[in-house]
Amino acid sequence: CIIFNKIYAETNNSNLIKNINDTKLDTQYLLPKNELEDYIIDTGDKLFIEFENRPRGLGEINDKSLSTKDVSYLNPRNDLKNYLLDKGDIISINFFIDEVPDYREKKYTIDQEGLIVLPDVGEVYVRGLNIDELTILLKKRYEDYLLNPKIEINIFSFRFIDSGIYEVNAEGEMILPLIEETYVRGLTKGELSKLLSKKYQDSEIIFPKVKIRIVDFKPQRVLVYGEVRKPGILYLPGYSASGIKNFKSLKENPYSLDKNEELAEKLTTSELDKKFAVKRSNDFIPTISDAIRSAGGITAFTDLSRIEITRDIPLGKGGGKKRALINLNSFLINSDPTNDIRLFDGDRLYFPKLDKKLKDQIPKSILKGLTPQFIEVNISGAVRSPGKITLPLEASLSDLIELSGGKKPFAGKVILIRYEKDGSLTKNYISYSPRANPGSKRNPYLTGGELITVKEGVIRQTTELITEATDPFIGIYATKEIIESFD
Repeated sequence: CIIFNKIYAETNNSNLIKNINDTKLDTQYLLPKNELEDYIIDTGDKLFIEFENRPRGLGEINDKSLSTKDVSYLNPRNDLKNYLLDKGDIISINFFIDEVPDYREKKYTIDQEGLIVLPDVGEVYVRGLNIDELTILLKKRYEDYLLNPKIEINIFSFRFIDSGIYEVNAEGEMILPLIEETYVRGLTKGELSKLLSKKYQDSEIIFPKVKIRIVDFKPQRVLVYGEVRKPGILYLPGYSASGIKNFKSLKENPYSLDKNEELAEKLTTSELDKKFAVKRSNDFIPTISDAIRSAGGITAFTDLSRIEITRDIPLGKGGGKKRALINLNSFLINSDPTNDIRLFDGDRLYFPKLDKKLKDQIPKSILKGLTPQFIEVNISGAVRSPGKITLPLEASLSDLIELSGGKKPFAGKVILIRYEKDGSLTKNYISYSPRANPGSKRNPYLTGGELITVKEGVIRQTTELITEATDPFIGIYATKEIIESFD
């Protein structure tokens, strides 16, 4: 087990900024973030792949692995027999008559439709052919114009690979130019970049340098369990680098402290609790605090000082999983998002349980937006206003019955049905007492989502039975009285 160092989610190290007006600002601040080095690519990710098309040799001659005795670099490319022509390729066609080049020798660029326009024969569809196939077909085509035509075809210029956005499909594959289906699931950006460069280089057709950027992140599947209100698998919305979408607006998360170290040094802890900024560096990416909110919040027994996170290790680094401990108390107490780290797909978060209840933890978590202020519970049966009731967090059964108008006279026991944290469904009969302490067996705390029914008491049931039995006779007697009144 390891302990995470301070991680600034989606931001550069603020230690580099001591004074915003400092003219000696270290330019290291401008370097790209390396937080996504271990991000594992999977279905739903959209990658912008930039192909820097380069001629053979650019960069190779400076390769330290090349030996001065190895002259293979000078060998011509001779493996183009299987190269399939397509849009953007430029081919040179030379016609020979009696071994003398004819006037028809010219360079032709294959257009969007896969066509070239040749003398005499006009448009010719060449997409998908290799050099040998095209040579044979053109000889047959020109037999009406030339006697025993001899045609020589060469590739003058290879087509460029178009940069663009490529999505990882349900099979974990991307459809890429030239090499078609490419399995990328489980790789990081760096690993995929190296593999693509090598795969294109091995083709001996081009020598591209590949740069990759994730522009749309897949929804993050995170398992949250332990001492939270609603444990389970969460689906946190993805993030679009090409335009923020499908994630929380600032209104949903108003309480966060702007990470400004100079400001933090001037404020005391009590002042920090009073001052909240309206932004933070990771508002639009899924973090631990987002997982807590989606899991219904924490309880008074949640240990935020030892949150255990388990994360997948990329295949290139050996695979498997790594585990670390996070202390999120600074976020709860000082609104410091330093350890509110970014979550990745497949992360597991375990929240231990404290031995003793922390009385001030729930009020602080509500203030910081980690835990909701209210819950909803359904109540039916012998109460004056049955239905869905909104209650404050940590409300008890007595609060619910009071807000539903109170029990009717001669009401009986209370039935409470709820899902427990382990997913099991329980049904409890409660001998309710409004004078019992909140949290006791006779007046339990409510967590939200429960179904509660107040049963009719024995006296009330007997009264209703008598009423149901006598109603027909009362009706008959009343009818008789009405008839006799007309006589």
